[in-house]
Amino acid sequence: MTLTADEFLAELRIRGATRLTRVTFRRNRSTVWSLTQRGRVLNVHAAYGDASPELLDAFAELAREGGPRSVAARRAASLIGAWPALTPALREARAARGGRLGSACCATLEQVGYLRALYRYFNLTRFEGRLPEDIPVRLSSKMRSSLGYMLPGDDPDRGRVVVEIALNVDLMLEGNGAERIDTLLHEMAHAADYLLTGHRGHGRSWRDWARRVGCRPGRAGGERRR
Repeated sequence: MTLTADEFLAELRIRGATRLTRVTFRRNRSTVWSLTQRGRVLNVHAAYGDASPELLDAFAELAREGGPRSVAARRAASLIGAWPALTPALREARAARGGRLGSACCATLEQVGYLRALYRYFNLTRFEGRLPEDIPVRLSSKMRSSLGYMLPGDDPDRGRVVVEIALNVDLMLEGNGAERIDTLLHEMAHAADYLLTGHRGHGRSWRDWARRVGCRPGRAGGERRR
């Protein structure tokens, strides 16, 4: 039986996820789930309307923990991400947008999963989970003079938002692992600086973030204006 968003919410609340106030179904091309509004709203791919009781248990675990903050919650996230019906649903969403992931993203589905996992890991371990779960991370084949950028934006309801983080596709080449990690942390530091302080660029507050999370305070990437 396919659940509606309200029925999905009711199932999770029965399972102890009482902080949740809303579930929204989305047909994203890469983001499987995210918690927003300080853990009160669960945004989940519409394919999970057919979730089994085991998957509902996993979503409830994540919602109770506020994300993958414990061993049990990380196991739950792995179970959700490994659901067999997910891959064809993402492919369908990708095809509906002309085969593109994000803004002209050239990443494969495997690379998208890798980048999302890396982003979530660093958000948890370096940024104390203070960044939104659902910031898109994409690969670009059009960068010529930079390794990455963070695109800031403004939302009438939410205020400051990060539209996306983009990385130069060459960072995925063998031997570029250290530069890939440094660039992602660099752009995540820009995201934190913008969202939490409203500052842009490579000023003092950004350099503080860079030192705190362990990336080089140089100019490998930065902010891109809309």
